[in-house]
Amino acid sequence: MGATGSPYGAYVNYLGFIPTELFILGFVFISYSVLPRTKPNTMGLIFIAIYGITLGIAAFFPCDFECKPEIPTIAHNIHMASAFPGYLCGIIAMFCISTGSMSWSKSKAFKFSGYVAGTLALLAFLNLDPSSKSVGLNQRILELSMYSWLIFFGYNLSKYLPNKQINKD
Repeated sequence: MGATGSPYGAYVNYLGFIPTELFILGFVFISYSVLPRTKPNTMGLIFIAIYGITLGIAAFFPCDFECKPEIPTIAHNIHMASAFPGYLCGIIAMFCISTGSMSWSKSKAFKFSGYVAGTLALLAFLNLDPSSKSVGLNQRILELSMYSWLIFFGYNLSKYLPNKQINKD
């Protein structure tokens, strides 16, 4: 989508991926101030932050056209070296937060959905073979699982927040 040579690669990277990763980092900061400080919650948020940072780096350094170059550029190598651990951290985060969710959410559905989304993302990650014809599909499944889960996480977190009365003077 954002590869060098794609028709809208720069737009996808600079107006899509980079702002999204910045929003994710903001979400991590806000979530940290709200979630109970359990080890799974804290580790999960750290992994989400790493995911956001590394995917932001990957957007600044797009892969070569179709991400299958015979002789990769430096930007391509940076892209691959940052995206690989980033995706892995995102998957680990889903499992950590889902495991720690009972400290703040009584929703078994959230915990279950995190395990399902994490497993789906892990399977897609394990099938990210650049020589495969379905590598793009697997990458989209991984990203869809991650971003859908993040939205559901935010929704469940918003239900956890205590209702605060606004003092009107």
